[in-house]
This record gives sequence, structure tokens and C-alpha cells, in this order.
Amino acid sequence: MKHHNEVVIDADVRTVWKILDDVDSMKKWQPSLESITHKSGVPGQPGAVSELVYDENGRKVTMIETITERRDLQFMALKFESPMGDTVVVNHFEDIDGKQTRWKMYSNFTFKGFFKLISIFFGGSIRRSNEEMLNNFKLLAETQQAQRG
Repeated sequence: MKHHNEVVIDADVRTVWKILDDVDSMKKWQPSLESITHKSGVPGQPGAVSELVYDENGRKVTMIETITERRDLQFMALKFESPMGDTVVVNHFEDIDGKQTRWKMYSNFTFKGFFKLISIFFGGSIRRSNEEMLNNFKLLAETQQAQRG
């Protein structure tokens, strides 16, 4: 299952990237994230592996995140593995005018086992969850941009 989400953020690309690169800010724009634990590699760099634990309506979901590629201020690709399946996420960041940034997120979900059978029911909720996450990030970045000046 493939999804594409996009948002224009009223903040420069450096502010956007700084927030994206800050592990401590993740809980601010991913409210269901309970914990993130670095497991191996250089944090934030290709090859880095972390364990993320989410509370999805009272159900704990653990994912293993691997950063697969990174080009500062432009691009970050990640792979997420969970008991439900694997997800590849590719993020593109485009400087619009020095004051705004366009974030395009492409996600490709591959479900495992029983989840393959019921994956048709997940499409809408996954899209809404990604949109909420991007909008939370947008609000955080625009707030930080406004505070800077």
C-alpha cells in the first residue's frame, strides 16, 4: 500500500531540518510516541537503528527504525519494521523561497501474515495518521520560526 502526503511549512528549510534531526522533539510532533531508544550506528546518520514504541489507542506498537539514506536539508529515507509489516518512508524537503519549505512524504507499506488480509482497512487511518503527524510538525516548525524572528 502506497501513500503520499505533502505539506507546506511557513519556516525555512534549516529550521525544518533542525527539528527533524532533533530526537527530543519527536514526541512534540508524534504524540503517540512513548519512547525512542538508539540501538546502533551513528544517531541520525545512514545505518542508525532505533527502537520506537508508540501507544496506539492503548495498544503498544514497537517499530525498528533504520535510516537508509540522508542528504542534509533535502532528503531522508527510512525503513520501519514491525510485527505488522515493513514500511519504507522517503521524505523530500524543498526550499520554496527561503521562508517556506515543502515536505513531501512517500510511504510504501508491506504487510505480513494476517495483516495482509485486513490491510485494506488500514489505508484511511494510515493516511490520517501521517497527515496529523505532518500538521503537528508544521505547527512546531512555524512556532519555532516565529519565535526566532
